[in-house]
Amino acid sequence: MHENSSIVDALSHSLVAWILFSAAGFVPLLPFAVLGTVIPDADIFYSFISDKAPSLYLFTHGGISHSLAGAFFLSVLSYGVVTSIALIGIIPFSLVAIGGVSGFAAVLTGSLLHLAIDVLACPGIPLLAPVSDRKYTIGILPGPSILLACAAVGLVLVTVPWLMEFSFALHFYTLIVLIYLAVRGVFFLYAGIRIQGRKVPKVNPFSWLAISEEEDHCTVQEYSLVRGVIHESVFLRYKHTSAEEAKSALRLPEVRRLLYYSYCVIAERIGPELILSDPLRENGYLYYPPHYTRVAVPVGDQP
Repeated sequence: MHENSSIVDALSHSLVAWILFSAAGFVPLLPFAVLGTVIPDADIFYSFISDKAPSLYLFTHGGISHSLAGAFFLSVLSYGVVTSIALIGIIPFSLVAIGGVSGFAAVLTGSLLHLAIDVLACPGIPLLAPVSDRKYTIGILPGPSILLACAAVGLVLVTVPWLMEFSFALHFYTLIVLIYLAVRGVFFLYAGIRIQGRKVPKVNPFSWLAISEEEDHCTVQEYSLVRGVIHESVFLRYKHTSAEEAKSALRLPEVRRLLYYSYCVIAERIGPELILSDPLRENGYLYYPPHYTRVAVPVGDQP
């Protein structure tokens, strides 16, 4: 399921690159730009690494390949692979010769465009990895965006069987994207005025989460831009444990991985174990990212 959503996400990114490069008159560079928009999502093929090695938690979908350094590295690697394939005659060398330096620039631009789109959505991407694993997001869009995914799939469904010409369908898709971003942008600005704390958009543009973290508790409000606060939950950050005991677990790779995936983390000691979890994802406030919502740490292993 996760891989399927990533494939649809890659399709959405490719279409945006196609629109922008076509509009700018760089049609010969379209294959390079589309390649660039796809390669950051190559991380779906090595996400298993973080499952087996928690310390490598950045090697997952939306991880290090979605950083500035990762985008540059993958652009160099993919352009080198394409050039090598052309040199040995698997694909016509003329395809690469047309691009030249501009071809590599188009690949890199496509990669950076992918990052620019992803930074609009929650929970964000680690732009400065591997230097920092902090996620950056503007917070306009929910992640992933169901409407844009459906629109991209719809474009394929009407063009593959020739129900609609691709150029016409692409214009229609462009209109949908622009309207969607405009509407979401307006709601984002309005939410910024009405809501206090960290704001997280949900699929329904009228529905948002407001997250406030204090030293001893985390408050989560379900907020409607029409009705105001409709539900509030308060989660104690430390239950039957202390801040010192919880912080001592931060050195463990499985705990750092949990922090990377979570919106906020609470700790509870149950017998010889310290349970750290993300109450938002565990209680259904948010469903993405779907993995690593809690971890149990033997207290005796703490320094």
